[in-house]
Amino acid sequence: MTARPISFSHQALAAFGALFLLTAQQSLLAHAGHDKAPGEDGAEITSGPITISAEAKANLGVTVADAEIRTLETTLLAIGRIEAIPNNSAAVTSRIPGRVYQLKASEGDTVKKGQPVVEVESRQLGDPPPRVTYNAPIDGIVTDRHVVLNENVEPDKHLLEIVDLSEVYAEGQIFEGQVAAVKKGQPVRVAVESFPDETFTGTVDVISGSLDPDTRTLKVWVRVKNPGNRLRPNMRATLRIVTGEADSVTAVPHSAVLGDAGNLFVFVQDDDAGLVYERRPVVTGMSDDRYVELIEGVFPGDKVVTLGNYQLQYVTTRKPAAKGEASAGHDEAATPAASTNPKPAWVGPLAVMGWTVAGLLALNLLAFLVRRRTRSLTPISK
Repeated sequence: MTARPISFSHQALAAFGALFLLTAQQSLLAHAGHDKAPGEDGAEITSGPITISAEAKANLGVTVADAEIRTLETTLLAIGRIEAIPNNSAAVTSRIPGRVYQLKASEGDTVKKGQPVVEVESRQLGDPPPRVTYNAPIDGIVTDRHVVLNENVEPDKHLLEIVDLSEVYAEGQIFEGQVAAVKKGQPVRVAVESFPDETFTGTVDVISGSLDPDTRTLKVWVRVKNPGNRLRPNMRATLRIVTGEADSVTAVPHSAVLGDAGNLFVFVQDDDAGLVYERRPVVTGMSDDRYVELIEGVFPGDKVVTLGNYQLQYVTTRKPAAKGEASAGHDEAATPAASTNPKPAWVGPLAVMGWTVAGLLALNLLAFLVRRRTRSLTPISK
């Protein structure tokens, strides 16, 4: 009696492989569903005040400011640049023809009035030729040096230029329709890119007598105090000219208000410890470059979030566990959705690919074993 060979069809192997891969993929997809962050569809969240932990508050950098009764200013925006005040500039020139014998100041140096800055040797015959020393005519900074050592000079040639930068001009341009709102003496706030967190204050000092015929704009010059000589000529500047005021309005910093037109809101601190925050819809009124009026939604003295409020939008509070359920996480403070450490989007597809490769390897191994078993059971012909 001969042994009957065992045979597996290709269809059977394919069906087995498909069943294996389908089971693996369903298992992976089912597991991925457990990684939903608070706020996603199906996640357990509640509305109302948001409670965060002290650690979350520190991580978010939450900062608050009081809603205050204050005076808001209407401002007019102008773009311009920093300039030296002409009356605060002075040139050093030679009264005699000759050559530069010695330079005692370089561009960027700070000099005092009466300090020697350059020495010129006369062309008159002599042994040695007579020399003349020229001093700084004002306190200031050397902004230009027009000569080098041993260079020939004439009486009409500028040797150095010195500028007193303790005060500077912020030159701005206003449009023709804004001319009537600008007057000498109005306060102005000046900002420059070099010092983005600082505001320099000044007043309108000079208004041009005519408009530029090409741009139809009028130049204004604002005199600005410049402690430490930080403002330098040709820096770009933004000028906000104060043209009016509104007294006794409830106002908060601009950064406190979030949302779009018709759906504006703020976060208000709702406890003494600063761990509970309420989201309130607000209606805004007038504003200036620093504050915005809140007509509805906030009362004077309320503490509104000015920093970290954007992140608070995505903080959710989990529903407490029902009676009889496990209490784990029942007392957790709300945390940002991102803190649940969801798996990256590529993890699921990569895992499925891994299972697919493993399934194919398993099928190949099974086919190899079947062929080997079939050969071992085939009788040897005599």
